[in-house]
Amino acid sequence: MAYKIAIFNMKGGVGKSATATNLADGISRFKHKKVLLVDIDPQGTSSASLGIEIWKLETQLKDVLQSDSLSERKQRLKQAIIKECSHQVDVLPSNILLAVEELQISGLPGRENLLKRTLSEIDSEYDFILIDCPPNIGVFSINALKASDGVIVPVDMSYVGLLGVQGVEYAFNLVKNFLDHEVNVLGVLATKFDGRQKISKDVLTYLQEYFQERMFKTIIPTTVRISESPSFGVSIFEHDPKGTGARAYRDLMNELLQRL
Repeated sequence: MAYKIAIFNMKGGVGKSATATNLADGISRFKHKKVLLVDIDPQGTSSASLGIEIWKLETQLKDVLQSDSLSERKQRLKQAIIKECSHQVDVLPSNILLAVEELQISGLPGRENLLKRTLSEIDSEYDFILIDCPPNIGVFSINALKASDGVIVPVDMSYVGLLGVQGVEYAFNLVKNFLDHEVNVLGVLATKFDGRQKISKDVLTYLQEYFQERMFKTIIPTTVRISESPSFGVSIFEHDPKGTGARAYRDLMNELLQRL
């Protein structure tokens, strides 16, 4: 069975999609594992970052979640997954139409377990499943947290990013108290670190003191190459394989796998 990892933060712009896509690519590229990247964010950033034309999708995640029967879900799942977008990375994509259907999906029976049931049909085909979450605690994020075995929390090195940590902890408590699901935090990840800025250093120090061993030792720097690689439809390992961003995400991959 695949180990399922959600990439979650209620704040946008913290590097969730960059972390999801680069980890997925790195694990498949360097560890030769079969990986599925699930894009449950209606913005479709992870899908687009690996070169998928999200506005031309005939079948996507929303269609799978709305399936009326097991046979229909299996058929739509087969149609929706795009094979080997990068090395051994398959992608279950989304676009803004997922958000359009959120109200309808929210009304379905067992709505918080729709993704979990969907992934149970295919998790034997993969070693890892990475889930890129939207920046909120709506029905899609709850689905991702319920379906995951562990969660990575990226936090950008800004004052606003620091404030968002309280929202993340509140969200995890909601899932625990109301849905009886304990969220397993694999690690908190410092992203967009700029050593020239005092605020970056101060936020990093605070997070390291607060989270202690739950904090990843790996720090993702703010680099132009990480920011621009999605526009080329490739991971940082293809766009700038010898750069600081690629080294950081490879270090994160190794640290994550050691924790597992």
